[in-house]
Amino acid sequence: MNKGHYEEKLSAYVDAELKRYERQAIAEHLLVCEVCRREHDELKLGAMLVSRLPAADAPAAVWANIQNILDGREGRRMGLIPDAARLSWRNAFAFVAAIGAVSVLSALIYLNLLSVGPDTARQPQDPPSRPQVQEQQPPADNPETTTANASDEHPAGDPDSNTSPATVQRPPADGPAWEVETVAGKPLIGDGTDANRIAVGELLETDARSRAKIAVANIGSVEIAPNSRVKLVGTSRTEHRLSLERGRLHAKILAPPRLFIVDTPTAKAVDLGCEYTLDVDRAGNSTLRVTSGFVALEDQGRESIVPAGMMCLTRKGKGLGTPFSAETDTEFRRALEQFDFANGGSLAVRSLLAKADFYDMVTLWHLLSRVGKGDRGAVYDQLAGYVKPPAGVTREGVLNLDKKMLEAWRAEVESVWFS
Repeated sequence: MNKGHYEEKLSAYVDAELKRYERQAIAEHLLVCEVCRREHDELKLGAMLVSRLPAADAPAAVWANIQNILDGREGRRMGLIPDAARLSWRNAFAFVAAIGAVSVLSALIYLNLLSVGPDTARQPQDPPSRPQVQEQQPPADNPETTTANASDEHPAGDPDSNTSPATVQRPPADGPAWEVETVAGKPLIGDGTDANRIAVGELLETDARSRAKIAVANIGSVEIAPNSRVKLVGTSRTEHRLSLERGRLHAKILAPPRLFIVDTPTAKAVDLGCEYTLDVDRAGNSTLRVTSGFVALEDQGRESIVPAGMMCLTRKGKGLGTPFSAETDTEFRRALEQFDFANGGSLAVRSLLAKADFYDMVTLWHLLSRVGKGDRGAVYDQLAGYVKPPAGVTREGVLNLDKKMLEAWRAEVESVWFS
């Protein structure tokens, strides 16, 4: 560090190599220090540009030269800049041209990143780069997730099911369909006549020993865990849609926002360019974990925008919960569930505010429009202590739920969350 700055640690910060308390200290410092913020933005842009460069195998001649050198035989000299003895005007011109080409390529990539918008052609494309978060599998005794695995009480195609595959009429062979790869066991698709594709209207079921992988058109894939049931609802240029009736799926999607949707009994998960895991238990309750990008959970006009590193719950008959960090304090999470699903009211709000920290910023933003007006001021003050409201966003406007101000502050919160 130099004179209170964090310039020496910014590279490790961008690469997510620091401990949590160090990340928090630097994130708070970036909010007030223009010097460090400018350096951070340059490092982050460089990392993004490098991640977009295509990978390619080296030519065979290069490997031959390396082998010659290792064997003690003379091979061609390799280097970016030629020796002075070889630096003819032709070589110098070629070197300058190569540097120019790299500069132009970098500029084109940068302009392309800035120009991607909602009106982009509907052809799939890479979403904005987002941090990758290691998926955290729930412990076996977690009551919110183990119920999804209890579905082996009724294995695929059991007669007690109201949607047995035997009752589904198979669409024409040339109709819309997605390719299916059997990963383990014997997943059952439709009437069982074709185990390599799932057509619109058909169900795919896995028992306790089966797993499958579905190719979602040309935009990604979905892995289906054991004891799961999914249905292909529809597929077109404007929307690809599955329904997860029970069990678990893991989706990896590279596409423009809102092109891929998964329905559940309690909400719909709308892809915003992401990777996530979705669990549905036999009661219809769901648990969403996002590991890359964003997912919007929507139900009856209510929306939870869940970024990478966060989770969100739904409860049958009680609606949509509030997103929370996968690493949040246990007591904070318990108070949040009381607020979301047990009419916890002001008491639950006070409890969760007492346990909140810097990494609960996204949760607090969502709570602004969900708590009563009497609690909104306390939520505002705590969130403002973590992420300063941007210019034009006032306390009065937020307390009155001004949409433009709320959206402006959300953008700032998400920028800090991903920094």
